[in-house]
Amino acid sequence: MVFIYLILSIFYPIIVDDGVKYRQKDVTEMADKSELENLLKQNNYVLSRKQLTKKNYSGQQIKSYIRDNMLILIDKGIYGSPNHLEDAFYTIQLRLKKGIISLNSALYLFGLSDRVPDKIDLTFPRGYKNSKLKEQIVSHQQVPQMYNLGIEIVKTPTGNNVRVYSIDRTMAEILRPQNHIDPEIINKAYKQYLKQPNKNISKLLYFARKFKTVKKVQEYLEILL
Repeated sequence: MVFIYLILSIFYPIIVDDGVKYRQKDVTEMADKSELENLLKQNNYVLSRKQLTKKNYSGQQIKSYIRDNMLILIDKGIYGSPNHLEDAFYTIQLRLKKGIISLNSALYLFGLSDRVPDKIDLTFPRGYKNSKLKEQIVSHQQVPQMYNLGIEIVKTPTGNNVRVYSIDRTMAEILRPQNHIDPEIINKAYKQYLKQPNKNISKLLYFARKFKTVKKVQEYLEILL
């Protein structure tokens, strides 16, 4: 027993702090956990496997943090704090980086719809293939010149930054018949949009020309303005 204690003392030296004895191994683990808490805080309590690996956390450490309830597995390769709400918008975009939040989901983030989306609308460049999260998203595709048009950074309700199509693009795009947006949602969205002091009718019409929805946009403007 004495022999084992001596061996442990060689590999894990004892540190005394304020009269309390700690082994070097324990001190290192405490420092790692403290750094993890800071990292979670800096990233609104959601981290990807890539972010953790970049900070030199091993797969074994991540498993132990999940076991100790310091991390929870939100989705494949996405981890969060058990003490904070999950942010579906943010975590899905972490996994599907080419997906831009659009249509019904964009309306919700802009406060133009009070319907919480059952599935998140994501728009991808045409030809993009990914079978992930088929049950959690509604996938849309656009040609490259339209896919890259009007992307903005918007905060989710929990404070994370996500890429969303601009409010003006969204208002023009929801009128396309192929998007099958509920007319009631469209009516409410236009009423709210036109009340906003920062509405930009010229931008709205610019996107309406791109999506060939000018006539429908003008009808809403004539009725509601």
